[in-house]
Amino acid sequence: MLKKILFPAIISLLLIFFITSCSDVTDVGQSVDEDAINAELNKELSRVMECYQNALLTGDPDSVNDLAQVLEDFDQKYGSDLADEFGTFMAQKQARLTEPINDFPPLTDLPVKKDGDVYLSGGANSLAGYLVDWVAPNVTAGNYNHGAVLDLDKFDPTDLETPCYQTAVQKGAGYETVQEWMTKQNVVVMSPVSALNSTKLNAAQTAMDYYCDPNNTNMQYGFFKNYVNFFSLVEKQDNYYWYCTKVIWRVYNDMGIDVDSNTGLIDWTTSGLYSIVKTYYQVIYFWSKKKANQALQDYINKARKTIVLSEEIYFSPYLKKYYEVIR
Repeated sequence: MLKKILFPAIISLLLIFFITSCSDVTDVGQSVDEDAINAELNKELSRVMECYQNALLTGDPDSVNDLAQVLEDFDQKYGSDLADEFGTFMAQKQARLTEPINDFPPLTDLPVKKDGDVYLSGGANSLAGYLVDWVAPNVTAGNYNHGAVLDLDKFDPTDLETPCYQTAVQKGAGYETVQEWMTKQNVVVMSPVSALNSTKLNAAQTAMDYYCDPNNTNMQYGFFKNYVNFFSLVEKQDNYYWYCTKVIWRVYNDMGIDVDSNTGLIDWTTSGLYSIVKTYYQVIYFWSKKKANQALQDYINKARKTIVLSEEIYFSPYLKKYYEVIR
């Protein structure tokens, strides 16, 4: 919630407007203030998103501190609570930040046997994992925020470091290994409720291989285009921007199966993304709480349909779990 509705920039604009017009405040918001504030606000939010991107991709404590500082600067300018919310969230994780990232014994019983199986992981003891958790809403005990789909034809039981999971990596779409998945904290493995058509599955996996190829770097990782504009949500059919669960969705969608459940069980109001967007619209539409709330709801409805969350896949009616470890 905004601490200060009439911050200095708005006050200045209102004074200018009242000197030159007798219109009411609502007209000011619609004809003057909204446009005037928008450019500066977008610039500030771009800084936030750039710092978030850097912290997410590097997992460096200094970059996380930079993000916290940028949020604090944003709050001081616009009277929001983003820094406090972020600080409270990270403080809850603080005790674990000094522990080794992979401090759990390997999942030696991890099943690797069904082509096309979906793997989700969460609870990662890393700064990057916590940053994903902060932005995305989580409702499951596993706090799932990562995913992959198994291409069994690529699996070599004599070499667990052979890439066989189609997912997303720093470059965009890419591969992961069984060894990597055995070291994750919380893992669930899901298989289709109905048997997959092997011909369609192979075709879908082959199509995804083009993007997962390590030599194909003509792409980026992200939920938002260029990371700096949260209004530019990456569409599922986009072939340039990739994230892990979009890879899963694409493989299954190519077989005619939409595993994005868009379930109402996930509470988006608990996410950092919700807080950022809420702040944006409260500033832009400071003159109308109703308009701000409607704009926020419209955005979340679009995000729910556009972004494929790990936990939306978890609740897909087309998949059933047969292995789950939460530790």
